[in-house]
Amino acid sequence: MTLAERVILAIKHSRKSQREIAGEIGISPGALTLWKTGETKDIKSTHLHKAAKALGVHPEWLATGKGEMLAPNLGAAIQTPWRPVVVINSDEDIEHDVIAIPRYTVKASAGNGEPVLEIDTKGQPNYCRGGWAKRNGYKAEDLFSIVANGDSMEPTIPNGASLIVHKQNEIVSGKVHVICKGNECYVKRLILQMDGSLLARSDNRENYKDMELRPEDPETLHIVGQVVSVSFNL
Repeated sequence: MTLAERVILAIKHSRKSQREIAGEIGISPGALTLWKTGETKDIKSTHLHKAAKALGVHPEWLATGKGEMLAPNLGAAIQTPWRPVVVINSDEDIEHDVIAIPRYTVKASAGNGEPVLEIDTKGQPNYCRGGWAKRNGYKAEDLFSIVANGDSMEPTIPNGASLIVHKQNEIVSGKVHVICKGNECYVKRLILQMDGSLLARSDNRENYKDMELRPEDPETLHIVGQVVSVSFNL
């Protein structure tokens, strides 16, 4: 396959106009026409990678015809600037805008009462920016952290992940919440139904079935809060 034939095939596959492609490469539409007619025998190195990106093909295939034609779709490139990680060794290292989030254990109380939050004396607090909490409408005094247990919310929340929870009674349908029912507490995705019932859903749906929760159930459902951040080691 000649260069001209590869260019024609790649343009057809890209479904872009010749003017659009030429603009992304930084050449005139007339120059791209020369590529298509075969009057240009090779692509200058300054244009090769831009042309391959605009056409969605591998640069090597476009230049030589060797290898795979299509480039893998890796999604959007990172646009945010680099942000340094600050190691906090003591309370003296905490900046003025940083909030220390206490770590708790969540326990269902006897008799369907309000769940009990107990300070986890072995756990270390998490930290977040005050600006982040303010932008999202989270009150600093209503934030706490817990450690996920089990695989029911994988891959979203793996076992041992650290969760930041905002204490609230309101349900945000489709979001992950900490709930207590009977003698147990769970981390589940809550989905509001048309009839007023709730589905408590595990993201690991292959191994865990939905749990239907109705207002008339004998065991009172308590919404502890919404999970607003998850962190874990890769």
